[in-house]
Amino acid sequence: GVDRITTLNLKIVSTDEWRTPKWLADALGPFDLDPCSNASSHVRAPSRCGPIEELASAQRDGLAYDWASLSVFCNPPYSNVLPWAAKLRDHTGPWCALVKLDPTTKWWAALMEASPTIAPFRKRLKFEGAFEGAQSMTANFPSVLVYSAWRPPAALVPNLWLSTYAVTQATTRAPGAAGERVRRDNFQGASK
Repeated sequence: GVDRITTLNLKIVSTDEWRTPKWLADALGPFDLDPCSNASSHVRAPSRCGPIEELASAQRDGLAYDWASLSVFCNPPYSNVLPWAAKLRDHTGPWCALVKLDPTTKWWAALMEASPTIAPFRKRLKFEGAFEGAQSMTANFPSVLVYSAWRPPAALVPNLWLSTYAVTQATTRAPGAAGERVRRDNFQGASK
């Protein structure tokens, strides 16, 4: 039998603190603001809000921060997405949100009021822990990019289910018939 209990000194980290994976942050490109950041975020944004010690207390609250005329990337705390969804819905500048695919929620309905584009990921994302060295974990839900007045860079497209993504390319045709065509990456597996 076991006659003693060993206690491990573990830091418990909420999934609200998971970071956007580095490969995804790199593929997304730069934004003006990351309102749901943390000290070790990979998102390229000169303005950040969140629990970051060097920030003034007024800048820590991403919901209170003025987003006017800024491009925004938002990976909100999944325990309370609704206020972030409402702020994104009302934002007139370009924005992109990384959220779980859950159209049964009030926050999803709020996002849909903005008539955004929806691009689910082809595979489940592996989120990184909140600090360097923290364990990464694959989400137990599908993730999606929801965006408005923004477009995913071409390098990110193979990772997403997009109904259309037009790319103009030169093609070889019969002699004397040079031209261009539009290639579309159709949503595979969807019923027509």
